[in-house]
This record gives sequence, structure tokens and C-alpha cells, in this order.
Amino acid sequence: MASPQAEFGDKFLMMGTGPVGGAFRPIGETVCEAVNEDRRASLVRCVPVGTAGSIFNLYAVANGSIQLGVAQEDLVSALYADRKQTLGRSLRVVARLHESPIAVMVHQASGITELSQIAGKNFNLGNPGSGMFTITGALLRALDLRKEDFASTANLPTSEFERAFCDRKVDAVVEAVAHPSALFEKLRACGGVFIDIPAPVRAKMQAANKLLSPMSIAADTYVAQDKAVTTLGMRNVLITNAAVDEESIFRLTTTLKRQYEEIKASQLLLSSMTRVEQIDLASLPAPLHPGALRALQGNSSRWSLR
Repeated sequence: MASPQAEFGDKFLMMGTGPVGGAFRPIGETVCEAVNEDRRASLVRCVPVGTAGSIFNLYAVANGSIQLGVAQEDLVSALYADRKQTLGRSLRVVARLHESPIAVMVHQASGITELSQIAGKNFNLGNPGSGMFTITGALLRALDLRKEDFASTANLPTSEFERAFCDRKVDAVVEAVAHPSALFEKLRACGGVFIDIPAPVRAKMQAANKLLSPMSIAADTYVAQDKAVTTLGMRNVLITNAAVDEESIFRLTTTLKRQYEEIKASQLLLSSMTRVEQIDLASLPAPLHPGALRALQGNSSRWSLR
């Protein structure tokens, strides 16, 4: 007779993270590491896999290709609420992760000092399938700019635009990450400077996306950064599919709940991570998974963890 421990499914949870050089990959690895430290008791194993980013993770989780994914809160909300399709209705939230201010960086040699001056320059749109691509699209719409308004555009992922930027093949890049970021340290070292997103542009972006919030990159976040950068940003969440086993998500979320402070302390990119509280449920971009809800409410496992 199979033991009670063998009765729950999805002991092996694959987590979609992001591309090399982006924040999602180390964040996903940190979360999985915390889960796997408790594997002897929980019997749940978390395996992080590199992906193109938020959009890929959303659709891969929604269609059941992977069990977990890191994604921008606004993109989760948009796919879940899209009544033209049913795929997104299967999305469920497991945990809130980090905040990601939108950073716009230009090369000093480009002559750009404000955002409106990026027209006519060489601009990186980001790789399709990533949150970066969605963010740059939203920014360009708020600026009333199209691809044709640039000298050239590229679709480089995070792992590739550093070299292009430093080689002056790209004048401006946009990315939403937790700060301080090793990537932006490198870009600053080869001539990169942050520029603000001005108030009228921020207003248009927020009108189109209610989950964008005012954020800033504080002064002195980076060496010789003497003033704060005014921008917008979003929170990122850990998502799963409604069909993923409730006990597995309960055990995973219980581990994250127990190791919350240790996870934040071990990964600087997760310093803005916040707990999901009962009062937050209505504001989540998709419903909380039943297993995560059990962990939030402190309900016990159906089987005791050894």
C-alpha cells in the first residue's frame, strides 16, 4: 500500500526564471534553493530553468508546461483578465516577490539628456517573450514613438545588450530590475547614465496600466550616483497553475513563509519582497492558489511533514 506521503502529486516543480544577466534568474534560483533545503521534510523539489522572461513564463505555466514561474504582476493581471481567451484563467499566485523600477539608461556619448531625445537614436526593444519587450512598448506608446522613428532598433535580451551598449551599437536601453544591479553597474562603467521618466509620460503609462506604481532609484544606489532617478515600476510574483497539486504548493509556500527573513537576507534582489496577507487577496493579479491560501491561514498539512 502506498504511504500517505506518496499520494500527493507534483513533487517535482519546475520554475521558469529568466535570461542570463536578468534579475529573474538569480531570484528563482534563490527561491528554489530555499525550497530544496527543506526537501527532506517536504518531499518537494524545485528546479529553476532559464527562460526568455515574464511572457514566456506566463504562457508556459498557463498551458502546464512548467509548474511555477516568475512574472510581472501587471502581465499576470492582463492575461488572467483577458476574456478573449481562457488560458489565463488557470493562473494562480503563490507569493509576492520583488519590486522592479523601470530603468532607462543612455550612453553619455549619444548626447541624450532627456527621454524625448531618444528618437533618431539606436534603441533596444528587448527580446519578444520578455517583460522588457512589453515595458519598452508601453514607454514608446506613451512617447508616441514607433520603430520607424529610430535610426535602428534591436531585440537583444539582457545577456546581450551590455556588449552592444558598451560598443556603442545601442544608445539607449530599458529594463525593469531590482537595484542595485550588477548589469547596470557594468553599463555605468562604460558610459551609461540613468535618465528620468518625466511626469507626463509616467501619467500616460499609468493610465494604460493601473499596476504601475511611482518608484525611484535612490541616490547613492550606485557609486557616484548623486541624485535619485524618478520612474515607475511594478511588483513581480511567483505564479502557478490552478491544476498544480494543492499539497505541493502548500508545502512550498510553508517553506517560503518559514524562511522569509533568511531569503530576503541572502538575496539583495529580494530585499523588497513582501508577504501576502489576508488583506491583500483582493489586490492580487490572479487568485491565490488554494495551497498558498492554506499556508497563509496557517492550516495544517493533510499529512505531517517528517
